[in-house]
Amino acid sequence: MLKKLLRSRTFLPTASAVAALAAAVAALGLPWLPLLPALVAFGGVARRTTENIANLRGARIVAATAVLLAVWQDSGLDRWPLLAAGALIALFAVCSDIVDRALNVGYLLSAHLDVERSTLERWSTPPVIVRIMSALGIAYVAAAAVPAEAARITDWVFLGLALASFAWTGIAFLEGYYHRRRESHPVDGRVMTAVTRLQPKFVVYFAGARASEYQLTMWLPYFERVGDPYMILIRDRYLYDGIVARTSAPVVYVPAQSVLDTILPESVRACFYVNHAIKNAQAIKLDKYLHVQLMHGDSDKAISRSPVSLMYDRVFVAGQAGVDRYHRHGVDIPNYKFKKIGRPQLHDLRVGTREKVEGERKVVLYTPTWTGLTADVNYSSLKQGKRIVQAILDRDVTLIFRTHPYTKTNAAYLALAEEIKSVIAADAAKTGRAHLWGAQAESRVSLTECVNAADVAISDISGTASDWLYSGRPFAMTDPKGFRERYLDEFPLAKAAYLLDPKAGNIEEVLDELLENDSKAAVRAEVREYYLGDFAPDELLDVFVREVKATYADPVRKVALGESAVPSAARK
Repeated sequence: MLKKLLRSRTFLPTASAVAALAAAVAALGLPWLPLLPALVAFGGVARRTTENIANLRGARIVAATAVLLAVWQDSGLDRWPLLAAGALIALFAVCSDIVDRALNVGYLLSAHLDVERSTLERWSTPPVIVRIMSALGIAYVAAAAVPAEAARITDWVFLGLALASFAWTGIAFLEGYYHRRRESHPVDGRVMTAVTRLQPKFVVYFAGARASEYQLTMWLPYFERVGDPYMILIRDRYLYDGIVARTSAPVVYVPAQSVLDTILPESVRACFYVNHAIKNAQAIKLDKYLHVQLMHGDSDKAISRSPVSLMYDRVFVAGQAGVDRYHRHGVDIPNYKFKKIGRPQLHDLRVGTREKVEGERKVVLYTPTWTGLTADVNYSSLKQGKRIVQAILDRDVTLIFRTHPYTKTNAAYLALAEEIKSVIAADAAKTGRAHLWGAQAESRVSLTECVNAADVAISDISGTASDWLYSGRPFAMTDPKGFRERYLDEFPLAKAAYLLDPKAGNIEEVLDELLENDSKAAVRAEVREYYLGDFAPDELLDVFVREVKATYADPVRKVALGESAVPSAARK
């Protein structure tokens, strides 16, 4: 908990501001003592606040008050211009929430989009105003550090700078205020013009939890292959920077429903989604578009056959298993809504036995999943992971240990993963075997690279299992929830896998099958086609491009094209 607090974006500025105020109140006869932590506080605010001027306002109020006290105690009213400027800075921080709302009326944050603004407009955008006010806070501490006997000119200069900054911000504030008065739902006209000029054929809509960027980024290279103009709509500010850094496609942050209702030009006919975020419903209610669910992996998890998918006009699945998964659980999506496209992410995946040089050890890939948002979908084997890993290390093999990106969201399971990594590190140091774990396995190489480097795999109930299945090589699946005899009914993909028992007590027998016997080779080929379609690797990209283009090839006309997909006997 303490480690998480120390890593918080607000901790350093807030703690430094409090330290500055404490030093000022203590009045230790060292007027410069509060200035150093105040400088750290204002510097931290400047670093962590780039668009929202109300961010960390508490830290700014406390730091400004600390500097005021320090100057007052040292010089009294002799430095009244600096005191007046400091009071204005503190008052501005108090009112910054109101100012932020006015500044952001009609302004949209965007990237990789040809937005044309005049020089005056560029210098009045919220990010620029934020930088001006952040710089003013740092300059305030610097002005306070000037000795009283030399401060007659600097105090007046700083007061002039402060008044100029507040006047400029005030003009932008009034413009935003009157913009709202003029329009009931003001939208950034410059961004709207740029979007219209772009003429996107489709949009990719993304909302979700923190650290969920991977759900979208796994699809971005394939949208680029489509070749037609498109743009990405981001609904949560904390996801914006991570996506912008990973694509050259136009990105617009859409903060409200009123913006979403007006941002899309007539050229857009399709909207793609990669998860079941709650905010998806705000876009799906716009019935002028064909709404397409892609999801971010193909697995037998409950999320991959959620009734929420009923909202969408099309559901792209990898193979027939993706269709049957819904029907088997009573989710009555008509067959015409499904499109089987394989998994374009597997186009670079090596199929068949991995080529090895003579004497090279076999490589085992172990990919435990995360805990899920609720206990009922916690399929992670990390509680059994140490036993699994130790058994693997006891064989003369090389291990790749790759955890799910969301593992870090649960402190208990993160601790389990770190303990396992320590075991692997100790074995690598002792034996010299080139195991792969930690950042090297989780961020510096892709999942496809890990799969291509491995001979066999152990997976939880996750999309990694079906991705591995495409390789055709042996794999095992874990059962931490204790499904036992119900496992194959719930997760048919496991017919192609060797099953570990809930406590991984049979790990030795499973490793024998993986590394030596492999009695399920024929079954694996059959299940592979059922789950992932009969697509060769070099066909996957073309299939995806073709199906995406088909969603916007014709004007949208929504008509039910088929009856219930669930067999009549099952509906009774």
